[in-house]
Amino acid sequence: MLHWVGKKPLDVVRHFPAQLCETAGVENPPAEPSYDAFVSGGHNLLFHGDNKEILSSLLIAGFRGEVDLIYIDPPFDSGADYVRKVRLRGQSKMLKGEGHTAIEQTQYEDIWANDNYLQFMYERLILMRELLSERGSIYLHCDPNKSHYLKLLMDEVFGEGNFLNDISWCYSEREAAKSHFNWKHDCLLFYCKNKETDRIFNWQDIALEYAASSLEKYNLNDSDNRKYQIRGRGGHLTGKQQLKLEDERKYPDWTYRDYLDTKEGVPPRDYFVDIDFENRASRNRTDYPTQKPERLLERVIKASSNKGSIVLDCFCGSGTTAAVAEKLGRRWIVADLNKGAIQTAIKRLQGVIDEKNGDLIENGRGFIHYRVNNYDFAKQDELKKIIISKYGIQKDNADLFFDGTVGGKLAKIVDLNRPLNRLDIQIIKDEIANNRPDETRDIAVFCNGSEMGIIAELAQEKNPINKIAICDIYQDGVITNQPAEADVQIAIKDKRTTVKIIDYISPSILARMEIDRTIFNEQIDDFRAQIDCVLIDTDYNGRHFNIAESDLPKKKTDLIKGEYALTLPRTGAKVAVKIVDMLGEEIIEVA
Repeated sequence: MLHWVGKKPLDVVRHFPAQLCETAGVENPPAEPSYDAFVSGGHNLLFHGDNKEILSSLLIAGFRGEVDLIYIDPPFDSGADYVRKVRLRGQSKMLKGEGHTAIEQTQYEDIWANDNYLQFMYERLILMRELLSERGSIYLHCDPNKSHYLKLLMDEVFGEGNFLNDISWCYSEREAAKSHFNWKHDCLLFYCKNKETDRIFNWQDIALEYAASSLEKYNLNDSDNRKYQIRGRGGHLTGKQQLKLEDERKYPDWTYRDYLDTKEGVPPRDYFVDIDFENRASRNRTDYPTQKPERLLERVIKASSNKGSIVLDCFCGSGTTAAVAEKLGRRWIVADLNKGAIQTAIKRLQGVIDEKNGDLIENGRGFIHYRVNNYDFAKQDELKKIIISKYGIQKDNADLFFDGTVGGKLAKIVDLNRPLNRLDIQIIKDEIANNRPDETRDIAVFCNGSEMGIIAELAQEKNPINKIAICDIYQDGVITNQPAEADVQIAIKDKRTTVKIIDYISPSILARMEIDRTIFNEQIDDFRAQIDCVLIDTDYNGRHFNIAESDLPKKKTDLIKGEYALTLPRTGAKVAVKIVDMLGEEIIEVA
């Protein structure tokens, strides 16, 4: 059993209500997800938020023991920041001067203190085991950095006896190292819920094809034109060479006909050498930095789920698991904390569903997008990065409460979406009193505005051991919230509407490109270069967004159309237009 500082079991499951955000192809969505609604409604689920809270909510909502397959590709504790390079649509050359068309957007930081990482994974694996069905399996995707720790965690949570495989996925894409043997594989730790049950494993569906040299041995044909070879039954005949037809005649009791059409393929091995990363030009490729190939997920999903099985991925990233599950006729539930990942997944899944409905025999299912206890972590992360850089804060990833140190003081960045309040100050004081009684350093608190009187009250405290100083980033000129601007014309007549996007500008994109609006307008001749996709709800109810029409450019060089003519479902319906830009920021215009 593995031990670490702060190890504690997860003995309480808390429920967080879900907020309905938008739907795609689903009528009358439930305000909150439940297993009964999921089964009867025929839709799939996409969640935005912390997956610990999402998994807890799924248990409360009736999904305990109902998931047949879990695949997760969690943070590897690689020590790296994973960055998505965002290039404006239709742009291939660098801008003049300081600007550039490639924008780096952090998807998540994979930097952990070891004990924190183990507790993070431990809590989530416990919840996943409760969701897994008795016939179910889990694949944990990792690399050699932490595979040994994660193997011990999986042994503890799922039981050593339920370990099935440590699968090596071998690939070719990685920079060559010259100081050690090159890493050319990831690990997939494969466990089942209960090895004693009739668990799902469809090996025939993923069996490998025979090598050409093996097929050449089936060089005989019977009267029905079935291909076969002669094989020996025992030791009287050598098995090292191909037996001839004469052997069948000479030794009828010691030979048999091995027919090619009875073969089900080569049973799968615990190393995959036939699946490489999808190249950059692949139609399935997104800009998400840790995206895995669809063929890898296809093998996992085919092997360990049946049609109609529920597949769960709570670190979904670009949505590969959901996309493949959709194509293979499985039900899926996916989640991610990162807003950029959610936007990438929504766009990708909308395309998969449209393709199935348009071209394939089996229609695609719709999906519902919920938020669970989500406080816009992506924006908080970006604002924290700005503050850390601007004020020279030295980060301390091992400290779970303070963000680092600055000028000999402990640095604390509070919630930047609201002003500092007295509760924030009390929480800081409680942390020192309860957990750090010997701490003598002063504290610098970074906030975005503060309630009236707080600074004066702190100044009047008599000789505090840990003096608290307030640094208001707003007063220092840090702009934290500049919404995008859009000029959208929506005309409605009877049951017809026309939508025309006249202009769009994103201050976030301008800031990332380090360019002002005048230079941007001079060098980017089409505002649509900033826009990733357009979604339209033709009967907007003001509570959630239902995607009735989508404009999803297929190539990076393609632009949105920008003009749309649509039929409304009824007279008097409201029309909402959602514009999603290349950084995943949204703006909605309603008429």
